Amino acid sequence: MRYVSNAVLTINLLLLLAFSAVQWNDPDPILWIAFYLLCAAVPFLALINKPLKIVAVVALIACAIEMARTGAGAYNYYLHMAEEPLMQSMNPNKPYIEEAREFLGALIALALVIISQWLAVFKAKNR
Repeated sequence: MRYVSNAVLTINLLLLLAFSAVQWNDPDPILWIAFYLLCAAVPFLALINKPLKIVAVVALIACAIEMARTGAGAYNYYLHMAEEPLMQSMNPNKPYIEEAREFLGALIALALVIISQWLAVFKAKNR
């Protein structure tokens, strides 16, 4: 089971690092790079057997804040998703499309942080 948990943690880490790497073309890259690197710290610390609960809590709070900030735009996109593709260039008349993408990114990061922290606790109990 240790190999499976390490494999999942490695995948989570690589995904979050990839999310961070593709933020360079975003209008606010520093915010998003820092956000994804904070989330990537959770699986990284779990992989090296040094999980810090405070890092996971801060990452969870950051995900919750980002989802709350972009939730209205994601809901607005949900109302228009039949006529608007999510993957299109940014449009100043349709900010809800970018907010929907940001919401989904934060939701994915939230899931990866939760899974990584759960695996960190599981690994610590089975040492």
